[in-house]
Amino acid sequence: MRSGLLVLWWAPGSLLTVADILESYEGIRELSDGYLLPLVIHLQGMVGITANARTAMLECDLTSRVGFVGTGPVDQVIAAFVEQSLSESRYFESPAKAEAWAGEARSLD
Repeated sequence: MRSGLLVLWWAPGSLLTVADILESYEGIRELSDGYLLPLVIHLQGMVGITANARTAMLECDLTSRVGFVGTGPVDQVIAAFVEQSLSESRYFESPAKAEAWAGEARSLD
């Protein structure tokens, strides 16, 4: 966590399971102390995500915004699927742009 922004790096070569997702959610809960903070998730080099993990990601609303950072087609597919989650999300190839977007205040309409 830095300046009210959570940053999560998945290791290159990772195949995310539901256990990985649930453990990351526990860390998010601990770091956010009850607040909905923006999150940037680095997907670079992952090999995929299991069906149960995708479902768990879609059901989560622990963050205000999620910026996904990736560099390849697998990253884009993962990000596209989880863009359907409860948190506002967007895919970026630039970590700086993802962090800037995620950290922007959400406008209330």
